[in-house]
Amino acid sequence: MTDLGARIEAYLEGRGDVSEGRLLSGTGYFVDGRLVAAVLDDDLCLNVGRERWQPALAEPGARPLIFADRPVPGWVMVEGGSLRSELDLAQWIEPTLGS
Repeated sequence: MTDLGARIEAYLEGRGDVSEGRLLSGTGYFVDGRLVAAVLDDDLCLNVGRERWQPALAEPGARPLIFADRPVPGWVMVEGGSLRSELDLAQWIEPTLGS
């Protein structure tokens, strides 16, 4: 588990049935069986939804998730180095915990 992975698990603790599993070339973090975040290399990967995708991409450290040479609408990658504080991490993960 990476440092970022440990931070995600700590943040999710007590929010339901939290588990981790292999996802693509990284680790996915699930709450009640639903993917809420992933760590790919040293970066955070999230499904922010199509409606929040463009605003999310404008945030520091964010870029689209690229799969098969194409951006995946609704998904962002956030540079791990830009997630310095727990507040930084929370601002990205908290919206994924909704419905």
